[in-house]
Amino acid sequence: MSSHLDRLEPSNLRAHYEDLVASTLRSMVRHVSLIIALIVVALALAGLVIWNYPRKYTAEALVHPKLFYLGAEATNQTPLASIEGASLVASDAHLIRSPAMIRTVVNHLRLDEDPEFGLEADLDSTSSAFLRALDWLRTAFLPETAVTSPRENAAARVRQRLNVTNEARSYLISISFAAGSPEKAAKVANAFALEYARAKTVDRLGDAVTAANRELARQSAIYGERHPSISQAKTQLEVARSRLQAAINRPEMPSGETVPSDGIILADPNPTPSSPKGSMILGLTLIASTIFGIGLAVCLDRWSADYWRALLFSADARRSDGQDAPSRDRSEAGGERTGSESLAMVPVNDLQEDRTRIGSI
Repeated sequence: MSSHLDRLEPSNLRAHYEDLVASTLRSMVRHVSLIIALIVVALALAGLVIWNYPRKYTAEALVHPKLFYLGAEATNQTPLASIEGASLVASDAHLIRSPAMIRTVVNHLRLDEDPEFGLEADLDSTSSAFLRALDWLRTAFLPETAVTSPRENAAARVRQRLNVTNEARSYLISISFAAGSPEKAAKVANAFALEYARAKTVDRLGDAVTAANRELARQSAIYGERHPSISQAKTQLEVARSRLQAAINRPEMPSGETVPSDGIILADPNPTPSSPKGSMILGLTLIASTIFGIGLAVCLDRWSADYWRALLFSADARRSDGQDAPSRDRSEAGGERTGSESLAMVPVNDLQEDRTRIGSI
């Protein structure tokens, strides 16, 4: 019991960990060539992966939502409740990343016909059979991931590459998109920004139609149908309806129609690849290969020490058995020997030499 408590003392724990660190450093020094070789091979493989990995380019468009409309864009509608500006910006960001807007952008740009976003049709028979088997397994066990049409497949891939973030303090929405070319990335990011602007324009024109209809009903109740102001209110209502219908029928807003007051900054093609990140991959590879090399060196030393220890212990057992047999024969023939004589017959020097060799391991 006392020996067990002694092993738990802080001094013994400290000595144990000091010995562990010392043995680890000795293993590192002994197998430094192996560790360096592993690091070089791992970095070379990581370099090949980075070299063959397809490049991705990211473009970013900025949107500053209009929280209040002034002048001709404002309506006379009285707000029923007050909403925080950050909540409005968050709702607009959710609108941009909504499935309806993603499908609209896919339809406008025909991304379902693009090989980068559509289904891969030019595959050999072996790969096609393998992919069909995987698709069957995915449909059977993961039905929520099954893709039924090229358009839905393109929408799912666009959703994976789309990143919409909103800054609460600045009321700014960032739309970034990653693609295989800088021009394509900028085109898709700008399509989302312009589609957002078109949706907000339709919403604003709808509010204008509602306000014009309410004004016409108010003036009709006050002045009657034959008053001159009624005809003016009707004209305003028709103009508002025609503008709303034109905005709905227009498939997308051309980029040339956006002005700085719209709060949209379109993306420009960025020729610098955003992925793969070579520095991160090489750094992680260096750390992982170094840790693996050190662990392998320690394991090799421990395995070799256990092997030689077991080998020498078996040799000790064979020697003791070989020495016990003649001593028993002599004791039976001529009586017992003294303790000093029996100890002298054991090859002490050989055993001491073996134990010294084990300690050095």
